[in-house]
Amino acid sequence: MSVFLILKYFHILLFVFWLGTDMGTYYSSKFVINSKLTAPQRATALQILLGCDLGPRMAMPLIMPTGIHMASIMGAVKISNLGLGLLWGAALLWLFLVLKVHFGKDETKKKNLKEIDFWIRPIIVFGVSAFAIYSLFVPTYIVAPWISYKLLIVCALILFGLGIRHQLGIFTPAFVNLMQGKNIEESNAIMKTRMDKCLPYVYGIWIGLLLNAAFGVHLI
Repeated sequence: MSVFLILKYFHILLFVFWLGTDMGTYYSSKFVINSKLTAPQRATALQILLGCDLGPRMAMPLIMPTGIHMASIMGAVKISNLGLGLLWGAALLWLFLVLKVHFGKDETKKKNLKEIDFWIRPIIVFGVSAFAIYSLFVPTYIVAPWISYKLLIVCALILFGLGIRHQLGIFTPAFVNLMQGKNIEESNAIMKTRMDKCLPYVYGIWIGLLLNAAFGVHLI
């Protein structure tokens, strides 16, 4: 079995895992904000939501290195073995950070790691999008333009994810108040509003993933 086929297999799985678990996250959110459910039921729904949300968080760091590695084998991207190694190393470090944030027990450390995870994303978006746009005009390293388009879409997905995290940052205190029986009506209203404001970002992620899949199979 060739390296290319293994990469292709995992790249497809990452797409399916990202889109599928993101839909699971969206569906679970409906129960989290359902004021007709009891507090324990809504807390359970939140745990399901957070579990599903780990899927996109794991897929995001790995989708680019698998894709670029495949493109390098195809000759569509010119990158050295050292460059590939650095790319994979950075992706695995990002994945490790994501897992530490999710499974960590120390809340203080988790908060600090979340901050790091949050701020490395715009840095990645700036660097990758600048390189992708440059490559559309000067195709020295990315020979096939559709790969630049795919990279730009991935950058958009990362930004959409940051938009969701911003909204949920305001959502979380309201949910905590609700669990403590404080300001119930106000907390329900805040949670509903913030979830509604997440929807454009959620739909944007789904559309972006479908577009990237279309580019990947040369449908467009």
